Amino acid sequence: MPKTKKKQRKTEDFKKVKLKVGKKKAPPSNATDTSFTSKSIVLGSQSITADKSAAQTNSRNLTLKDVLSKMKHYSAPVRKDAVVGLADLVIMHRDILRTELGPIVESSVRLIVDAEPAVRRSLLRFYSDVLRDIPARDLAPFASLMVVFTCSGMTHILEDIRSDAMKFLDLLVEVVPAAVAQHSSTIMRNFFSLLETKTATKATDAGRQSESVNTRTSLLTQGNRLAIMQSCYNYMTACAKPLLESDDDLWFMHADRGIGSTKTRTVPDIDAYFYPDSPAPFAELALFGETGAPLDTAFSLRLQGRESFARLFPFLQETWMESATIFGTNSFGADRSLELCALVLQILQALWQTAYVDCVPASAHDLIGFLRRCMIYFPFGRQFIGDAQIEERLLAMNIKICELVALVRLGAAECEDLVAESQSWAQRATRFVLQTIGLKPSKPSAASKTGQDGSKQQASQLLSTLLLQASTPSSHLRPELFEHLLLALWRLAQGSRHKDTELLIAGAVHYARSCALVSTSKTLCVRFLTRAIEIYWSRNPSSYMLDLAPLHGIFAEWVLSLPKLMWQLRDRNQAASEAAAYALRLVCQRTRLLDDSAIATLQASLVPLFCVNVPSKGLVYGPFGTYPLSLQRAVLEVVGCCSQCPPNLVQAIRGCLDSNDTPNQVQVLVGETIGHR
Repeated sequence: MPKTKKKQRKTEDFKKVKLKVGKKKAPPSNATDTSFTSKSIVLGSQSITADKSAAQTNSRNLTLKDVLSKMKHYSAPVRKDAVVGLADLVIMHRDILRTELGPIVESSVRLIVDAEPAVRRSLLRFYSDVLRDIPARDLAPFASLMVVFTCSGMTHILEDIRSDAMKFLDLLVEVVPAAVAQHSSTIMRNFFSLLETKTATKATDAGRQSESVNTRTSLLTQGNRLAIMQSCYNYMTACAKPLLESDDDLWFMHADRGIGSTKTRTVPDIDAYFYPDSPAPFAELALFGETGAPLDTAFSLRLQGRESFARLFPFLQETWMESATIFGTNSFGADRSLELCALVLQILQALWQTAYVDCVPASAHDLIGFLRRCMIYFPFGRQFIGDAQIEERLLAMNIKICELVALVRLGAAECEDLVAESQSWAQRATRFVLQTIGLKPSKPSAASKTGQDGSKQQASQLLSTLLLQASTPSSHLRPELFEHLLLALWRLAQGSRHKDTELLIAGAVHYARSCALVSTSKTLCVRFLTRAIEIYWSRNPSSYMLDLAPLHGIFAEWVLSLPKLMWQLRDRNQAASEAAAYALRLVCQRTRLLDDSAIATLQASLVPLFCVNVPSKGLVYGPFGTYPLSLQRAVLEVVGCCSQCPPNLVQAIRGCLDSNDTPNQVQVLVGETIGHR
């Protein structure tokens, strides 16, 4: 047995394989397998060692292609470095924005919704530095793409991305407002979702009654509300710009802006008509197979303003009621409630200007109810003395309320329920406007007695007495605020009684004399009074509600002071000098405001503008020689409007021409004005 097993193991080691037909012989066990494939290793060129002498690179020797390729990297630090590198490249090669603007925007805009805050902040910093220097016409083609990602960020689930997206939107509104305003239907829906007060029905234990539970406002802190509301206000202002923008600061005094009787001034309720301003009414219904025509731009903006007002008003009213309690305590430094109240009024002002233009009809119950809540605290901060910025903000809020009061007063003229209430509001607003410009009105009884007397002379004497009681105007009345104050003053004058109208216009005359010579307010006030004179004398006073006849004495005295104003201004405020010259020319050519004695006084006051002989100094030349040609022409036209030119004025004009290198055009004008006198 042992031998047999050993023999069997030996034969197993040297076993002969039997071959079969058609089958290849198996390779030996020690054969080398040569059936392998080779793969090459490809190494990309290193950007540091590459020759980029002909390409535009940043400080790290990276080209635009290198930087943009890293915008999609999975690592957040790499994406941030890509934005920083792109900013470095743009700083070193500014012309790249002109040639490669498309790839830059298309590659970087997706980072608006990046999950890493550092990347978004870097992109916002880069856009803020770059987009402001790019012309709007070059950036407009990419506005739609940027709006898409911005809207995506505004509706993102993460709060910090939503907050940063609104910052991007503010930047777009600043650099390309017209292009961004075209997407108002989409962007405003996002604001509605962020600010709209949502309600939920909740059953009570007592029965089937339900109560409204706020599910949006309670989730917003004061800081979040401020950011969203400020962004919303900026965007609404940009959207309403085509409707409200005007090159003239006194646009509210134009012929189509509230001039005429109260009935013609009141804007009809648009909801009572089917597209009254549409170029093709009912076209969108396709009743006869026609294609829909686009609505008129102004009408579309008004409709959008009304929709925005209906959607946002509950949130704004709730925010106001929560924050307005600070006006009862006059403590404005504890939190940000005052900023919230100011933003509420700013948003509402943009909405009512867009929706109602020149008046607020009695059918706007929500806005009138809001005004009732505001008048409880009006004027806001009446006893506050402290921080100058807070006082200026309170003044701006009070001016907005005065404007709203005036609009409600104009729109509620035919509503008996609101006449008495709106008249009381208008009296309070009038008193505030007069106090702001430095005029203390007398008691209503005294004014009423004079108003009942038909003597224009007594009315002028009363107004002159009121001007003697004038105090110092508000020190916070900057030119921007004064423009809004004039708007409120004019609309209050249109809707008020005659005695209040006289007081308001007299206050404007007083402020025109008391404001600083070189300020913009001086020019605006002169133009305002000139426009008021032009409106009054160009229409039939019997049919025009602004009866300025009792103010003839005050206006004449102000007009006679304009030559002295021009002499004081000299070359320090050319705009005010031109406005004064235009006012003098208008009064002399188109009105009968000045009689013969006043004309003689005016001619005597024009002499110092040219030259005057002072015994101790000799000839002292006025500012006429330093005026531009247009202003010289206006002054000479004033002289030519007078029927007779006194010898002293002729001598002053000739003396001024002889002492200066006078252009031929001015010499011709002087010859046409004074002839051979």
